[in-house]
Amino acid sequence: MIRCLLPFFIFLLFIIEGTVFQVFSPDRFGSEAIIIPRFAFIFVIVITIFLGRTTGGIYAIVLGLFQDVIYTHVLGIYIFSMFFTAYLLGFTYKIFQKNLYLLIITAVFGTLVLDYLVYGIHFMVGITNLAHEQFLYERLLPSLVVNSVFMIIIAFPLRKFLLFLQKNDDVEEKINKRKKDFRWQR
Repeated sequence: MIRCLLPFFIFLLFIIEGTVFQVFSPDRFGSEAIIIPRFAFIFVIVITIFLGRTTGGIYAIVLGLFQDVIYTHVLGIYIFSMFFTAYLLGFTYKIFQKNLYLLIITAVFGTLVLDYLVYGIHFMVGITNLAHEQFLYERLLPSLVVNSVFMIIIAFPLRKFLLFLQKNDDVEEKINKRKKDFRWQR
């Protein structure tokens, strides 16, 4: 039951990125900056760090599919980019769980990698001709600031929740192992 909350939170963050957050977008107020929130992907990165590359990869593929279908006209760019980034950061599986600061830095770094991958693929395919400096100053830096603030706010409660899930999984595994051992003893 508790595990069903993870996809729900990711979906909720995905909806917030595309709807509610657009109300506060700087370009509505005449700014040149374009903020691209990656809240759901940050959630996926933290899930990858705590629950492993396989689980995080599945969430990244599904989120990437949603992103591709709803926001882009080229299927596969976000699927590949999100999966690759989540899988790459999944190698920090046990190392960065213990340190909250490293978790925050890793998640923000993941959004940086994702944005550069998406920009690079769009540039190589010819979908965009946006200059690197313009991408850096108008999109990447404002997005990194907003995503960093979000990660700082959500890091501690999310870490506690995922540690709770890990603990429950360990308890369930021990109970199942004892049941199997008990059956063999009969």
